[in-house]
Amino acid sequence: MSVLSRNRVDEAEAAETQQLARPVVLVKAAVPMAKTAGTAVRDGARSAATWTAPRINQARAWTAPRIERSGLAFRDTIAPKVYETLTVAARYVDVAPSPEVTAPRRRWPRVVAGTGLLVAVGAAAAIVLRRRKNDQAWEAPGKPDEAVTGLQAAQNGQPGADGSGAEDNVSAQSPVT
Repeated sequence: MSVLSRNRVDEAEAAETQQLARPVVLVKAAVPMAKTAGTAVRDGARSAATWTAPRINQARAWTAPRIERSGLAFRDTIAPKVYETLTVAARYVDVAPSPEVTAPRRRWPRVVAGTGLLVAVGAAAAIVLRRRKNDQAWEAPGKPDEAVTGLQAAQNGQPGADGSGAEDNVSAQSPVT
């Protein structure tokens, strides 16, 4: 091996060792810089938070009434239109109920109502007839006693004028042999 080739190998080995040593040196130098950078970022974030907190509250105080006014305007102007549109769409989409789907008609309430009406009319007629009969009965005692004879007298427990009322009564009650 010549002297020249030996120098080249030594130079190559030296360059290789320098390349391997350089990242180690850079990493060792970067650790303190990273620590100081982290501290700087943390301090910067704290100062930014203290600076922005009152400004955020001011922005919220400024925005809140405007949002409320916008909501009221939406309710008064757009919401009725949306409501009308939705109700029209619902009516358009709704299907009219078919006769097969509707509940069957019930006739018993009409039958009960008709029967009740007939009972009321019958009761009214019975009352009228009974009053007429009672009015005629009040006129009957004005008749003379001689007019009451026969079976009617026997039923009332009075003997007839001719005395035959008792016999008629007995013959009517006894079985015929």
